[in-house]
Amino acid sequence: MLSNCHKAEYVKVNRTMKDVSKEEFECLVPIEFYNKIMGGVDLADQMANVYKLNRKSCKWWKKVFFRLLISAVVNSWIAYCGLKHRKPHFLITSYLLQKN
Repeated sequence: MLSNCHKAEYVKVNRTMKDVSKEEFECLVPIEFYNKIMGGVDLADQMANVYKLNRKSCKWWKKVFFRLLISAVVNSWIAYCGLKHRKPHFLITSYLLQKN
């Protein structure tokens, strides 16, 4: 990993193992920083990639439109969950199905 804002130093971080025990590991500062802030971006990408738009028959502008629409819906869902103090780990569709 390349970084121009972090030094190549090791820090100790706690990791939760499969058996729920905690162990201390050493990792580089850029990796620790990335792991600290990656949650929102990765979560939004995971939620948006559930809805596939890889159809050959679909025009390019429809793919762009639906990708922007899905991104807007996912971002609003994450903002809504932030206001309601919920974890946005489950899918939007399951939430909408529960409401109906």
